[in-house]
Amino acid sequence: MDDTGKDPVGEAIAQAAAETLAAKAQQEWPRMAVLAVLAGAFIAFGSVISLVAQSGLGEGPATGPVRLLSGLAFSVGLILVMIAGAELFTGNTMMVLPATTGALPAGRMTAAWTVVWLGNLAGSVVVALLFAASGGLEGGVGDAARSVAGEKLDKSPQATFCSGILANALVCLAVWMSMNANTLPAKILAIVGPIMLFVAAGLEHSVANMSLIPMGWLSGLPGGVDWSSGLLNLLVSTAGNIVGGALLALALAYGNDALRQKSR
Repeated sequence: MDDTGKDPVGEAIAQAAAETLAAKAQQEWPRMAVLAVLAGAFIAFGSVISLVAQSGLGEGPATGPVRLLSGLAFSVGLILVMIAGAELFTGNTMMVLPATTGALPAGRMTAAWTVVWLGNLAGSVVVALLFAASGGLEGGVGDAARSVAGEKLDKSPQATFCSGILANALVCLAVWMSMNANTLPAKILAIVGPIMLFVAAGLEHSVANMSLIPMGWLSGLPGGVDWSSGLLNLLVSTAGNIVGGALLALALAYGNDALRQKSR
């Protein structure tokens, strides 16, 4: 078969991805947990600056240009995760790839997902609480927090699930492209576009919601704290994120002949 038309960048990422993702899952549990807490905090920082970008609009939905600016601002969160080397659940959904090739036991993958998801939740909630205690949710930022959280909690489970698939396909695309970037500017450039797109489109990213929904509650969301709706959103968006991340990783690996070569 003639491979002259293949993209060397895409192929290089695909060939290295399974080993890279498997190594992440094999870290010692305490280290993984600490890095997961940090990732949750970093994404929460992205949530904070995203809300700041939307402040001053009142309780109504953000306009198109503001949503784009909000998405650009939120990309700071994933930039921090990727450059600092923290552990983000949504990116780790691509561990399905090494599990498929046999480089990672399925049980270890599931355990790693659990540790990282819980760590992300802890880091997200801590930042949300500290930001609220600092007075950050007053005024326009609080208005934006209530608007964003209200939109998320009002979605049906079907809409949340489908939105979660799309959101994490974009997040994992950003992670996938940045894995092979050899310079900081290249990593940042690879991340910004997909992240800006998913936030501007209002898609459901479970780890982002771990901070956005609590900040909506802490800012006085009408109806108060609805634990059942919040938990439902996180569980359904998490399921959608798993599907989106897994499908993206498997499709890119298959398309670049990495699945077949790894299984030999």
